[in-house]
Amino acid sequence: MDEGGKERAKKTGESFKNKPVNYIYTSPLERAYETANIIGKYLPKAKISHVYELTEIDSIHWQAYKLEELFANNYYEAFLNDSSTKEVPENLDELAKRLNGFTKKLCEKHKGQEIICVSHLYPIVVLRLYLEGKPLTMAKNYEVSSASVTTFEFDENCKLIHTDYTIPS
Repeated sequence: MDEGGKERAKKTGESFKNKPVNYIYTSPLERAYETANIIGKYLPKAKISHVYELTEIDSIHWQAYKLEELFANNYYEAFLNDSSTKEVPENLDELAKRLNGFTKKLCEKHKGQEIICVSHLYPIVVLRLYLEGKPLTMAKNYEVSSASVTTFEFDENCKLIHTDYTIPS
């Protein structure tokens, strides 16, 4: 993680300071758990757990492409435009199912509590779209800044009641 990323993570950590957060779940991928560890310094009572469910999608078919080449890549186009495509290792429907299942599990386990999950662009965006009942193919229209905060608030029955997106400053 570069210095800018570390500074953004510190600002995010500061925004959670003094909040009653006892659990931080993070993707096992390096930048995510680095971010979780930085946030955790502001929440010394919080236990950090690495979980597969928060990992980014497998982008092996397009990760090395330059931006101008990316949109000519059939795999990337299929991923973004067909939520059930079989052209990629994990499509948007499967990603939504993975994230929704994990979210339900966390909601049941941590009813009435604030927790933090550190993840990546597509898991965050796809979960939000899914929970809001929007087409998953809208993922191509969303951007998530590093160390930003997407908030999901659930009622006692684990039904979504509010979402929010902020960039701590």
